[in-house]
Amino acid sequence: MEIPAAVSYDARAILINGERTLIVSGAIHYPRSTPAMWPELMRQSKEAGLNTIETYVFWNLHEREQGVFDFSDRLNLFYFCELAEQYGLHVILRIGPYICAETNYGGLPSWLREVPSIAFRTYNQPFMREMERWVRFLVDYIRPLLASHGGPIILAQLENEYENIARRYGAEGQRYLRWVSELGQSLNMGIPLVMCVGAAEGAIETMNGFYAHPMLEQHALNHPDQPAIWTEDWPGWYDTFGYPHHIRTPQDVAYGVARFIAAGGTGVNYYMWHGGTNFGREAMYLQTTSYDFNAPLNESGQPTTKSRHLADLHQILHRYARLLLEQERPQPQPLGEQQWAYTYASETQALTFLCNDAPLPASCLLGEEKIELPAHSVLLVGDGTILYNTAEVDAAHTLQLTYQPVEQAITRTTWYAEPLPTQRPDALQYAVTAPRPVEQLSLTHDRSDYCWYSTTLSTSGEAEGTLSLIGFADVAHIFVDGQFAATSPTPLLEGRGSFEGPAFTQSFNLSLAAGQHELSILSCAVGLIKGDWMIDANMVEERKGLWGHARWNSTVLEGEWSMLPGLLGEQGALFGAGSALVTWQQKSSEDINQPLRWWQLAFRRPQSEGAFVVDLNGMQKGLAWLNGRCIGRYWLTPATGEPESWQKNIIFAQNTDAPTQRYYHLPQEWLQEENILTLFEELGGDPDTIALCQVETITGTQAHPSQDDQE
Repeated sequence: MEIPAAVSYDARAILINGERTLIVSGAIHYPRSTPAMWPELMRQSKEAGLNTIETYVFWNLHEREQGVFDFSDRLNLFYFCELAEQYGLHVILRIGPYICAETNYGGLPSWLREVPSIAFRTYNQPFMREMERWVRFLVDYIRPLLASHGGPIILAQLENEYENIARRYGAEGQRYLRWVSELGQSLNMGIPLVMCVGAAEGAIETMNGFYAHPMLEQHALNHPDQPAIWTEDWPGWYDTFGYPHHIRTPQDVAYGVARFIAAGGTGVNYYMWHGGTNFGREAMYLQTTSYDFNAPLNESGQPTTKSRHLADLHQILHRYARLLLEQERPQPQPLGEQQWAYTYASETQALTFLCNDAPLPASCLLGEEKIELPAHSVLLVGDGTILYNTAEVDAAHTLQLTYQPVEQAITRTTWYAEPLPTQRPDALQYAVTAPRPVEQLSLTHDRSDYCWYSTTLSTSGEAEGTLSLIGFADVAHIFVDGQFAATSPTPLLEGRGSFEGPAFTQSFNLSLAAGQHELSILSCAVGLIKGDWMIDANMVEERKGLWGHARWNSTVLEGEWSMLPGLLGEQGALFGAGSALVTWQQKSSEDINQPLRWWQLAFRRPQSEGAFVVDLNGMQKGLAWLNGRCIGRYWLTPATGEPESWQKNIIFAQNTDAPTQRYYHLPQEWLQEENILTLFEELGGDPDTIALCQVETITGTQAHPSQDDQE
């Protein structure tokens, strides 16, 4: 039996068994990788100098159906934490259950929408009742893992980033936060509670951002008894379909960490350290299937230049940890307008951080010696010797990510047509009819991305016209008289504002002959939102499909609507066991670029060991499965969206105009000797362009080592 550890804190640090402990942590989300990957992720994390792993808990995945709990396979949180402990790593568990995390519904199960009178994350009894039920169940499940019971979990978090919505809910929101605090205390976990950006009373308030040193003074004023803990140090940023890939340089990440520790920070968690993959339909609205996050360990779990550059920094911080933690926060010594020195010294050791916060190089004197400081950098000087320069990446640490096609991997390609609503046998219709369109989630309950909307469209002589969907989300594919006619323009907006605003209206220019036409709209959801601010309403109001009306030019379509939730191929499990029940056609040249096609590609397991991806360049949009397991949504729409202005000079855009995501992770654990890759292609593509690729990292000097680990 493990010996329980006493975890507490003082104004400088987290205390474990009375000893101040420097926390160097990395976020690894257990559902975004597979159990076979976990040991290597833990080993590499330890090797890079982490002493802690942080993860959210994904209520939306553990309880997909109300009252039915799943902790198997990649949801095996208990095993994940046990592995961390085996590798000598503490665990920070962020329970939420609202977690944001770019996951579907911010971590809340979609069935919560159907609880009567519910409103999320405010003083609402139905929500609080369900939240408390889950949290108490979860804490009982993980209790043996708590440090107070001899386990690795040293800190826990309830709620998350409440400051983002505090103004919306006012006094009722603060009342809810007090309830969260009381709930946390009543759980008797025996470890400190933390909460980032808008903490409840009784929790350590922690920081999020690209840099945390500017927040230290205010934190010390607000919480003089609490240590400075940075629970989300963003080493990159997430990607959304239709926008460029985001990168942040290793040098800038190292600068942010060293600058924070210099000024008195004693706990850092990289969000993300390993981002991984949003398997299935688990990504939030617009979030790519890859959650690589430009993190120090890439999506496949391999090291990058960033992890190697940071590992050298971590080694020095651990070497001087006792010195750093024994001292009070040092006062900065000015060396110039934006240059500072922070010195930690004892009778036997000294460590000085020389910080240049300016965007240009500067020089300073350290004693009698003149030292050049690169722009936006920190030099660590230990006992008179320069130990580390955040702005200099060792050439031997530079890694280049490559994708090597596996020759002649795909051995067979076949297809099956997904029928239009009018082509389905009557016995398989399951249609809902109504005088007005019905919102999609009330029909699909988020068990499918897809819902058909069909009605009659009458024209009177117009050759050209505009079909407008007023009150619609997310992607619409328009079919007229059984023929594909148009699709939603991209890029879509992540933050769309009010449901009455322009972001929820889509228009399509069509050429139609006079007369009556059969209009069918395939509505495609691209994940549920992660927070209120994405729709300017409580999350429970989230909507998909068509809930308003359709208009041809200025005329509202008044005819009866037929709604058909889901795809026939989904209901028949064509991606799995059901594939044997239909006749698959051999591909010919006439079959490519046809919409509404199920494709099956057979391939043998490659002889080599390593990480593998499928290159879907040449396809357009849909869902992909490997041997019956959904690897995620794919969408090859070009990255034409503009980067966020608030991230300027920190996050850089890469692969502009190319697809946001071209390569899709195939977990080794899911591969068999003979494999089937199944795609449901919504718009039409050429499967001959699909390739199986091995992911490799090559060591070597590059012209731009700051952009090391990108495709």
